[in-house]
Amino acid sequence: MKMILDLLFPPKCAFCGKLLEKGDLCPNCENSLPFREEKNAVQLIGKNNYRCAVAFYYDGPVEMGIKALKFGKKSWRSKVFARYIAQTAAEQLSGEFDAVTFVPVSLRRNFERGFDQARLLAEETARLWGIRAAPALRKTRHTKAQSSLSDPAQREKNVKAAYAVPRPDRVRGRRFLLIDDVCTTGSTLSAAADALLEAGAAGVVCAVLAGGRRKTEDGGAPLP
Repeated sequence: MKMILDLLFPPKCAFCGKLLEKGDLCPNCENSLPFREEKNAVQLIGKNNYRCAVAFYYDGPVEMGIKALKFGKKSWRSKVFARYIAQTAAEQLSGEFDAVTFVPVSLRRNFERGFDQARLLAEETARLWGIRAAPALRKTRHTKAQSSLSDPAQREKNVKAAYAVPRPDRVRGRRFLLIDDVCTTGSTLSAAADALLEAGAAGVVCAVLAGGRRKTEDGGAPLP
């Protein structure tokens, strides 16, 4: 059966989409993934300084893979991406959470894409730990895509009060790991984390696949 499936749906690199003979990554991506350095693996976001573990810089094959997941409807990539989120969160945030949830997209965006990429990443991450992700948040209104806004103040305003907790009794007293795909300014994660705390969560830490861009050695423009 596997041979037949491989013929019909040949395996591809989870990041660049190149056809593979085996494995999940092509040699080029495996050797060029832009891992965040240990000193930059956790960043503080929002006014509450939530700790966010970040596996990669948002560059090169990682940017390609995330865009394919979100906009190319390549949901299968989430299984590979979750491994890196799980590893980074376990290394950087161990002991700081006892439940896993995600930043939900709006109903409209979920319909357009056919899935919620953050939910897929959270479910796959939790599965690797032998637990289940717990949906805790609801997006109360459709917002502009954060990627369409460059100004941090605009991004913050765009998602302010955009998340709610329908069942506070399922949140109260729990410490959450909040998962999303990308952290740019941190506005989205911060707004969702604020909603969890307001509903009675005991604490929130975050984890994403990618965030930020690499800099040149002289501190200049981002690398291509």
